[in-house]
Amino acid sequence: MTIKSFLILITSLISLSLFADPNKYPPASLKNPRETFRYFLKTMKGYKLGDKEALPMATLALDLSRFDSATKKISGENAAIKLVNSLDRLEYINYENLPLKVDGKYWVYRKNYIPINNKNIDFEISLTKGEDNKWRFSSATLEKIALFEQYIKNKKVVEGVKELTSWKENLKKKMPTWTGERSFLLLNGQWAALILLILSAFLFEKLMRFLLLSFLINTLVKKRIQIDKALKEKLSFPIALIFFTLTWITGIRFFEFDDHLLRWFLRGGHIIFTSGCVFAAFYLVDYFCLFLEKRALQTESKFDDILLPLIRKSAKTLVVAVGIIAIGDSLTLDMKGLLAGMGIAGLGISLAAKDTLSNLFGSFTVILDRPFRIGDWVKINNTIEGTVETVGLRSCRIRTFHNSLITIPNGLLTNASIDNLGMRRYRRLSTNIGIQYDTPPEKIEAFCEAIRQLILNHPHTRKDNFQVYFNSMGDFSLNILLYVFFDCPDWSVELNERHRLLLDIIRIGKEMNVNFAFPTQTLHINKEQEVQNEQKLEPESIDQYARELSLKVSQSNFTPESKRSSKNDFDI
Repeated sequence: MTIKSFLILITSLISLSLFADPNKYPPASLKNPRETFRYFLKTMKGYKLGDKEALPMATLALDLSRFDSATKKISGENAAIKLVNSLDRLEYINYENLPLKVDGKYWVYRKNYIPINNKNIDFEISLTKGEDNKWRFSSATLEKIALFEQYIKNKKVVEGVKELTSWKENLKKKMPTWTGERSFLLLNGQWAALILLILSAFLFEKLMRFLLLSFLINTLVKKRIQIDKALKEKLSFPIALIFFTLTWITGIRFFEFDDHLLRWFLRGGHIIFTSGCVFAAFYLVDYFCLFLEKRALQTESKFDDILLPLIRKSAKTLVVAVGIIAIGDSLTLDMKGLLAGMGIAGLGISLAAKDTLSNLFGSFTVILDRPFRIGDWVKINNTIEGTVETVGLRSCRIRTFHNSLITIPNGLLTNASIDNLGMRRYRRLSTNIGIQYDTPPEKIEAFCEAIRQLILNHPHTRKDNFQVYFNSMGDFSLNILLYVFFDCPDWSVELNERHRLLLDIIRIGKEMNVNFAFPTQTLHINKEQEVQNEQKLEPESIDQYARELSLKVSQSNFTPESKRSSKNDFDI
């Protein structure tokens, strides 16, 4: 046994004892070329022995500064595998022969020429010293390591070195030789795999789109929720994007593309995947709101009718905002810096958009304080009157009784006086019923009593508080006060019940021969004859006559002394 063979055997035994526990690796000091080589080969040795965590550790010895941030991990691991495959076929590396100290920041380990298309391309395995004083395999080496590995792949691994075996390496060995030839930027095998990936992604997205939409629609049908066909078609496309790009992103990692190609394939996939997620979430908000609408219809409260549009708009706004940040991050835009800048500018924006913020907080006031509900009849500051139609994040809309639409900023609602006529439990009717002056007092009393009984028998009147009294003597009529409340849910029912009650009063008047008054002028004639027929009173007898008459009338009064304004006041 030669000295070289003995050293190789000792080194192999030490390596096997070291990697009996794959977590034991030399520290990544990388303070000189020898330490860099030692750290890289030891960690890759662990990866060969089955430690999957060793491969990311090995990339610490590579200068990945020129790799795209989206592909740095994948390209770095691919470069580490290609580099160790190349080193294993060059020579057995004795660490003692590697320098501990190098002048400058650049050191070349091996320089070769790679013959490609009848041309010799310079290639070197070199290390550079970074700003952190650590030595790493240079970016120039990593950019051409795929070409060098392709050039040296037919050589055998040197004696004493464990060969890297994996399913990809075994698959590449079994592939025909034409797959290793390059045609228009890619290897023929990569072109074939790319076409196969596209077909697989297409079939996978078709299957998943069918399964997910079927599950979603069946779930809504079980809840007895109708779904719009247009909404179904809107959600179908984002789902297709999601699963197609998900398959693409997963499969493209195994093709070992050069970094400048991989970055476009992978970053483009991330952008399309993120866009699909944003659109899918945007339309899923509508699906979720269909479920909430179903629940809202099952409740008597109209508070849900206000809250649901706000939930829909807020959720969609949040989805779009998160989507913009995610897409910007996929495009390598500095979204953290942008958000920080927005935070600094937040004060200025808040001052400039104080009205917008006021409207936003006004919408929260409407939600929490609930001064009105959708469908309520409201008066705002005694100037705007109508029915609440919609409540949004910025404004609410009032449909007036002229059928016009008034938009009121929510900020005004925080300090406005709101008369919610729709929240009335009872709706008041206060009016005067005018009858003719020639109506006898007994008939007036009977007529008032008949109206009281009519209110008690009416199905929609309040029975504990109403007033029907002979109230005043007008210019053309004797006025009876009708003061009553209706127990009605809305204005249309109130109008119907008013109609019924007033018609019933007219019918009673007709039955009792009570004539309703209207503005008239009466011309009196034969005044002299009427005066002669009247009883002549002497001045000294006027007081006596008045006292006797008032006593007679009061003693024979047919009007009860107690009030008659509720059901309990009647003996019925």
